[in-house]
Amino acid sequence: MNENGISIIIVNYKSWDPLENCINSILNQKKIKTEIIIVDNNSNDNKIIYFKKKYKSVIWIENNSNYGFSKACNIGELKSKFDLLLFLNPDTILGANCLNKIFSKNLDFNLNVVSIKQLDNKNKNTYAYGEFLSFYTFNGILRSINRIFKNKTKKRLEKLDSFNPDWISGSFILISKNIFRKVNKWDERFWMYYEDMDLCKKIKKIGVEIIMINTISCYHFHGLSTRTNLETKIKTKTEVLLSKIKYVDKHFFGLKKLMLISIIYISILLEHTLLSPFSKLKRGILIKFMQKFNY
Repeated sequence: MNENGISIIIVNYKSWDPLENCINSILNQKKIKTEIIIVDNNSNDNKIIYFKKKYKSVIWIENNSNYGFSKACNIGELKSKFDLLLFLNPDTILGANCLNKIFSKNLDFNLNVVSIKQLDNKNKNTYAYGEFLSFYTFNGILRSINRIFKNKTKKRLEKLDSFNPDWISGSFILISKNIFRKVNKWDERFWMYYEDMDLCKKIKKIGVEIIMINTISCYHFHGLSTRTNLETKIKTKTEVLLSKIKYVDKHFFGLKKLMLISIIYISILLEHTLLSPFSKLKRGILIKFMQKFNY
């Protein structure tokens, strides 16, 4: 393995316009050697032909099916040559000196997994981090109360140069290959969503720190790669709910598991049943969710 660069792994599914911007931003990085590995999850629209001709230095992997985020990332990692991995979303854009700024922090990547502040198209923080799912964080209201109680409000954390959240978003995760393999990579049971929380849970269990750097940022135009139309929105938002249940099933046991899964089920069904007469999105999610569990 090679220690003198970063293998950047990007999973793509029909996100060609944002992906082109993302690739260009990587190619503009200064002082850092990179290899770009793009795993296409069977976009099946022939646009990859143009991209392969234009970006010949990129390693292209074409899956014969949409394997989801976790499995596609693991497939990409197998092709990587550097010891340091960056899992990056196709709808992100790195500033010209972004990666070099991270290296200038002189962090030990055998002890730390790193992310940076992510900004939307209005230069506002997207808060790509959070606390682990629990009885105190399973919905937005409880998360807000819990942050106030622990004195970890977003407003306070944003003023810090860096801090240690429970988990960081899979849209930008800088991790050594050693740590990645030690925690058995991405869990492929998570097709999309909660795979980043699960990965960070495993990372923390082996004593490695999660670091969010506020003084370095990139752009992340959240949703450009996953929420392009109503059908895709329904699928992705349903996956959020399904993955939440998978996470609880994996990391909780006994009565705690039963209670938390029951609360999540009830809250999902209640919210989407009440709102489905007024929203095609909520109605579609409810139908897809019920089909999955054969209600």
